[in-house]
Amino acid sequence: MTTINDSIASLNSVCAVVVTFKPHLDVLENLRKVRPQVEGLVVVDNGSPSEAFAPFRLASTALSFALIENGENLGIAAALNKGVKWAEKRGFRWVVLFDQDSTVENKFIESLFATYQIQTDREHIGIIVPSYIDRFSGRKMPVERTKHGEILVVRTSGSLMPLSVFGECGYFIEELVIDQVDYEYCLRIGCRGYKIISSENASLLHSLGERRRHNIGEHYLFATTHHNVKRRYYITRNRVWIIKSYWRQYPRYCFQLLNDSIKDSIKILLVEKSRLQKLRNTFLGLFDGLTGRMGKTIEL
Repeated sequence: MTTINDSIASLNSVCAVVVTFKPHLDVLENLRKVRPQVEGLVVVDNGSPSEAFAPFRLASTALSFALIENGENLGIAAALNKGVKWAEKRGFRWVVLFDQDSTVENKFIESLFATYQIQTDREHIGIIVPSYIDRFSGRKMPVERTKHGEILVVRTSGSLMPLSVFGECGYFIEELVIDQVDYEYCLRIGCRGYKIISSENASLLHSLGERRRHNIGEHYLFATTHHNVKRRYYITRNRVWIIKSYWRQYPRYCFQLLNDSIKDSIKILLVEKSRLQKLRNTFLGLFDGLTGRMGKTIEL
């Protein structure tokens, strides 16, 4: 049974890892909200221009957080791994992962731990996530679940994880670079018997790119993400990689990924800009995923 003292020890052993890329100054406000809630904070920057990142160097002293500057965009997986390993070397027991577009509320970490502590099988919990709230609509974002109602995959941002999980299951796959990095990790730890749980009392304001709704009159048709040309390549390629890697363990989810890719291509053709370039990169990603060409093949 977890005691109050155990709870305090856990809270004092959390390191926040925040990945940035050309961050706006309002990201500093996000860091100010996170910093008092954790014992450690490391910001891993993926190649932002030196002048633009100067305010963050100044803030690192004022707010007492560490900076890792990669000098180039290594991708989200490599940046997360650097932050996780930084926390491991300093003896932290937990990490909470964030992207730069997420904003926490007061007692965010405390609420995640409160949900964790009431579980009866804590040794099987790999990730505790908040409720995701769309920053623009104010709506709660759904999470992907199995047919039995268990959480299957979640976004990286806001994920509280015991570092012991990385010791058993490994780190994020850097060859994926960006996109599907978090979902692959969820599937991987699921294969090892770990669960993902959600805290209804912890909320995270989050943004999903340029998501737009398309209607005919008042009738909703579909939503589009309007990801850029480069992202289209990595989304497609990494979906194919996941399908090849996990179709035996998660056939239902892999079929959904295939279906999503077909739907995305149709939406691009109908309503998105840069149609030809996006469709070209979609087919290039499909080819590379099938042939196993991974890593940073297109500059970010």
